[in-house]
Amino acid sequence: MKTRSEIIDLLWGVDEKVLYLSKTQYIDSLNGWLIEPHYEDGVMVGATLTNGPEFHFATFGGQWKLTRADIRRYLCPLLEKYGYVTTKAPKEDTRQSRFNRILGFFVTGESEFFAHYKLERLRHA
Repeated sequence: MKTRSEIIDLLWGVDEKVLYLSKTQYIDSLNGWLIEPHYEDGVMVGATLTNGPEFHFATFGGQWKLTRADIRRYLCPLLEKYGYVTTKAPKEDTRQSRFNRILGFFVTGESEFFAHYKLERLRHA
């Protein structure tokens, strides 16, 4: 089982090239976030990041599938607790946008770089 620090190092490796933050600023920005590993066949392939109703899923490469059971396991507790889930994705990431909409997320707004989404119920729960 990877430690929080080890997972953050992996996240930094993925995000470093697209962010305008130092590693220290990046680590500080994750204060208050629950970060948990996601395993596929015993290999850590990603991580979930949760802060209140906000949810993100980060991947570390490789090919694998996020199952409906995984989606329910991560999103249903947030829906039960808060009544909704929020996330964001880069505006130009059409693949992520399509995936969010398949799950039932809808766009609530946008910022300079991101589309902001909200989920009130899963389509395939």
